[in-house]
Amino acid sequence: MDPITISVIAIVIFLGLMFLGMHVGLSLVVAGFIGYLMLYTGQVHDFGRAVYMSMMEMKTISFSTAANYTMAVIPLFMLMGNFAMYSGITQELFDTCYKWLGRFRGGLAITAVGASSLFHCFCGSATATVATIGTVAYPEMVRYKYDPVASASVIASSSAFGLLIPPSIGFIVYCTMTQVSVSDMFAAGIVPAIIVIILALITIQIIVRRKPGLMPAGPHFTLKERLVSLKGLIGFLILFVLVLGGIFSGFFSPSEGGAIGAIGSFIIMLVRKNATFENVWKSLRDSVRTTVMIFMVMIGANVFGTCLAMTQMPAQLAKVMSTGMNQYAALWIIIAIYILLGMAIDTLPLITILVPIFWPLVLAMGWDPLWFGIVMVMCMLTGLIMPPHGIPCCIMAGISKQPLFSIFKGVGPYLIMLAVALVIFVYIEPLSTWLPGVLKAARMAAIAG
Repeated sequence: MDPITISVIAIVIFLGLMFLGMHVGLSLVVAGFIGYLMLYTGQVHDFGRAVYMSMMEMKTISFSTAANYTMAVIPLFMLMGNFAMYSGITQELFDTCYKWLGRFRGGLAITAVGASSLFHCFCGSATATVATIGTVAYPEMVRYKYDPVASASVIASSSAFGLLIPPSIGFIVYCTMTQVSVSDMFAAGIVPAIIVIILALITIQIIVRRKPGLMPAGPHFTLKERLVSLKGLIGFLILFVLVLGGIFSGFFSPSEGGAIGAIGSFIIMLVRKNATFENVWKSLRDSVRTTVMIFMVMIGANVFGTCLAMTQMPAQLAKVMSTGMNQYAALWIIIAIYILLGMAIDTLPLITILVPIFWPLVLAMGWDPLWFGIVMVMCMLTGLIMPPHGIPCCIMAGISKQPLFSIFKGVGPYLIMLAVALVIFVYIEPLSTWLPGVLKAARMAAIAG
């Protein structure tokens, strides 16, 4: 059988299994195994031998994926995030933002954007972010007379912004699969993240000015109460500066930064007297669960990606698109694919599925990997909240008990905002590459000096 035909069959099998409800990682493993089986059967003409060779291929890929040193970053950052959450850092962060911003129209919506973005940058999953922040923030917003649909819409929309904020688990997974520098990718995300969050805040203010009743002003806290609340930022700032400062300065590697961050967040938990057996157990349990999920997806993606590489499908696709298309035409086709699949698949699985397919094209086109990583993330942010399968919107519909159609309508302004940001990042590449270049030059100057 022709290898390209085998790759198409493997893709169809994967999509079929996934839409039947099978776990994404397991769907990738099964589709990859069947692809190996068809390839090796055609080569050795012995089914038993083909099964053995396919199993050995999967064993090698699974071990090499899990044993990769850079993968240690994932459980360490997950542990840091969970220790931070169960120590009360995230809750105090929300309370601090509320006391400073709640008195303005749309203040709680701004608080929800900040809380969702910061939580997602630690946990890596928009699904987990919207479920967690939605449970905490939505009742408070409704209690202060915010429109239920507007509240649910802003939480659903902002649940994915954190994928741009270092230390983003999404960036780590992307770098692990492409051998791009994690510290450079973290730096590349800072300017785009700031732009997206600023655009989101502007969008909220436009909504508030058009319909003031949707997000009324909350209570006015005294200056003393607001100043006292700033202590809620101390733990977060210590972690943020310690981890990212060390990574960007080159003082320690991202893996070491994750370990230091995990220790730092645990010390904060001890200082706050929240290091109970229950909280420590929940932190460890949640970290293990999420890490296993990510590892399973990445192993499946590498099994499936290797199968496609053996069929030469990605290389052929890269050859066709790089010779027969304008660079931007090829890029917008990729963007459309990411957005469409992003409607039904969470961010981390989507990174692992599509990066092996499109990476040869990135190399063939000579695109900057940091810039492509930012564009890829923006596509997924947009696809996540788009109808008809916007996962965060569906989750918020369940939490808020509001009609799903109303929430999809409510996220419309944020979709327009993300589309504007995507166009900006596609055509103004230095927004993604300027800061990594500056930091790299500073590190080189420090070494030379």
